[in-house]
Amino acid sequence: MPGMPARVSPFSVAGMAAVVGGGVLAAAIAHRPTQGLVWLVAYLVLVVGVAQYLLGAGQTLLAPGAPSTGGPWGPWVLLNLGHLGVIQGRLGEQPGLVFAATLAYAAALLWLVYSVRGALRGRRLWLYRGFALFLLLSSLAGVVLTVLRR
Repeated sequence: MPGMPARVSPFSVAGMAAVVGGGVLAAAIAHRPTQGLVWLVAYLVLVVGVAQYLLGAGQTLLAPGAPSTGGPWGPWVLLNLGHLGVIQGRLGEQPGLVFAATLAYAAALLWLVYSVRGALRGRRLWLYRGFALFLLLSSLAGVVLTVLRR
């Protein structure tokens, strides 16, 4: 893609793996879907997959140099620990775990936004920040829905 740096982000790899994994899971459960498994497929594809891919691509595109303070691995680990906790908490009906995992996820989003702080101001930077804010607000809505489910 023109304008995209050549380096591959761990976010891109994990995001694409989650999209493929969600598709495989959808095919496997198609004959007998349950509410929890359908939620899991949607979460894997949209949040773990597409959103993570876009966050990594945005960081790679916007970061003025190689990301400092932990490189891409710090926020990547935190983000994916958050995903694992949300999945375990949601499927295991543990709202406390969902809340704690959402805090890790939120910290990773803030870290990613901080990692592009030296980027030139412009539409791409505002879109990235807006997307991160949307994900943060969506995750908070997810916590509320998890609590209400109980």
